[in-house]
Formats: sequence, C-alpha cells, structure tokens
Amino acid sequence: MQTLSKPNKPKQHPEAPIAKSKLILHSAVFAIGLFLIVNVVMLAILGPPRAYSNNIWNGTGSIDITIKDYRALPKKPDVALLGSSIVMYPFWAMDFNNDKKNTGDIFHHHRSFALEKALNTGDKKYEVFSLAIFGQMASDVYIFANELFKPNETPKVAVWGIAPRDFYDAELASPMNTITFQRMVGLENLGPYAEQYLPSFQQKLDFILSKGIYLYGQRWYAQKEVRKGFNKAYNSLFGVTETEYKPQQGFAVQHQGALPDPKFLWDLSVKEYKSRYRNIDTEKLATQMSFSKQLISMCKDKGVKLIVVNMPLSDSNRGIMPDGFYNAYIKEVRALAEAGGADFVDVGADPQFDRMDYWDTAHMNHSGGYKLVDKLAPTIKKYLP
Repeated sequence: MQTLSKPNKPKQHPEAPIAKSKLILHSAVFAIGLFLIVNVVMLAILGPPRAYSNNIWNGTGSIDITIKDYRALPKKPDVALLGSSIVMYPFWAMDFNNDKKNTGDIFHHHRSFALEKALNTGDKKYEVFSLAIFGQMASDVYIFANELFKPNETPKVAVWGIAPRDFYDAELASPMNTITFQRMVGLENLGPYAEQYLPSFQQKLDFILSKGIYLYGQRWYAQKEVRKGFNKAYNSLFGVTETEYKPQQGFAVQHQGALPDPKFLWDLSVKEYKSRYRNIDTEKLATQMSFSKQLISMCKDKGVKLIVVNMPLSDSNRGIMPDGFYNAYIKEVRALAEAGGADFVDVGADPQFDRMDYWDTAHMNHSGGYKLVDKLAPTIKKYLP
C-alpha cells in the first residue's frame, strides 16, 4: 500500500530568531529616529505647534498683535484696559465714530482717545492702552497681567471690565482650552501655571507632548480643519445654510459703511447667550472666581491700582440667566475686589444705558461707550498723578 509521508519541515537556523528580533529593533529605532527628525525639522521651520490658527477673528492673531504693540511702546501706558470683547467694542467704537479715517480696525487700534480726553486735565496728558481680547475669561486676564505687567513696565491703573460670561461659558471646557492659554503659555513659562491650569498628571503630560512634539500638538487643529472641510462639503451638497452669530459682525459691517439689521443681531445674540449660560457649573464658576482673586492680589503686589467694572448688560441678556445668578455673581465679585484692595464699579443694570447703546444684548456701541467713560473717568482720575 502506498503511504503519503508528511514533508519534513525545513530546519530553522538557530540564529534566525535573533536576526529577526534585530531587524524589528532596528526598524523601530529607525522609525522613532525618523519621527523625531521630522518633528525637529518642522519645529525649526514652522515654530511651536498651535492648537488654534493665527486668524485674528477666531484664532490667536489678535493676541499676537496686541502683545507686540504693547511691548513696542516707548513707555508703558498710564491706564490699561483688560477684559473681553465687551471692553474692546465700546472703546474702539467711540474712536471710530470720532475719526473713521484714521482709526484702525478693532484689532490694531489699542488706544482710547475718548477715555484719554476725559482723563486729561490742563497740562496732564495720559495714555490708555487696551489689552482686551475676544473671549477672555478671568483666567486669561490673569495670564495677560502676569506676563505683561513686569517690574518698571506696569500701568498706574488697570481697568478690568467684566460680565458673567467671563466667569462661566458653557462652550469652554476648562481654563487650558482658551486661545490665550494656548498662545501665551509654553514649556518655557509653564511653571507658574502648571498646577492651576493643568491639575492632573495626564493634563500636564498632554501639554508637554503637545508643545514639544509638533505632529502631536497639531492633531486637534488638523481634525478641526478636516471637520470644517467635511461640513463645508456636506452643506454645499445638501444646500444647508448655517447662521452662526459673531458679535463682531456689526462692527465689520459698519466699517464697510453699511448698517446691520438691529433685530437680526439682537435675536442671534439672545440665541448665543442662551447657549453660553446653559447648565451653569458651580465648580467651573468657582475656578474662574479663584483666578479673579489671584489677579486682584497680583495687581496689588505689583503696585497697579485695579478697578473692577461690572459692565452694562441689556435687560434681554440679564433675563437669560437663571434666577438669582446675576445678583449672586455681583455680590461675590464685589466681595473679592473689596477684600483685595481693588475698586468695584457696578454699572451692570444702570438704567441710563438703554437699548440704543448696544450693538447686541451684551456689546455696547459708541453711544454706550460715552456714557461708560463719564461714569468711569472720575474713579480712574483718583489714582493718576
């Protein structure tokens, strides 16, 4: 009978597994080396990775412009304005209304000639510089003051305009997610901010990797651009039109010589702030309050007189907030300011500000700005030589 025998397995050379292991090891080392070389080259050519674009409207471009212009001043201003867009708009709008030809756009015009005029008396001339940036939270203002108010480079007075959104914004996950933190805090100055902004080990490690490894640091920006491209293609394919409110629209339109539809801006502003004020998280609110306390203390230590101004908000905006929230917010900020030696000026619900003083429910126009200057100038003058 014929039988089938199994073929003999080829004998494996005893050194084959070792050679295979060496090949894997060498490949891994080569891949890691190539990865590091690519990152070093990209860091050298493109600079540190950015979590946001440098666009001036929704990226870090406005921060770069503001810091560059502040540091280029031959002498530091007598008065510095701090805060978010609720501070930017009225002070820019007043100067633009007075001199449209020579007033730059809202990102490049940092002076406030209207406030300077109200402060100047006789031969005493004062200079005002705005450090306000779109979207700034209390934690961002703390970074700005800590980084820019250096010895012998501090203003005599800092005016910090605030509103509830500067302490709680449902669209913000944490203080480390703002464009100010991402732009102004790096590996070289992380020390003073690490524990406050990155409390967990995982957050610290992620930050270090994001800033030190280019491809890792760009992952969120890349995903954002891919998502933006997908949404654009989807909307184009299916004819979807999205209306996203951006409060600066009014100023952009005005700068072109046209007038925006007031009802359109107002209604979209209501929609926006309903989203921002939703599900107020007391822990996140407390975190921002702690930054305001540190800012107040820091200004006192640096010899800067801080004036905290609860900025005017329309009835429509204040009516969106949960019952009792607005009054509790004022009470807490006032207590922090007074305990830390700062002045507190509350014009949040001042009846002299009416609907005609606003572009939308939160941002004042030039008309509201003039009223605000009249109320602030006497307090600021007390602390100017």
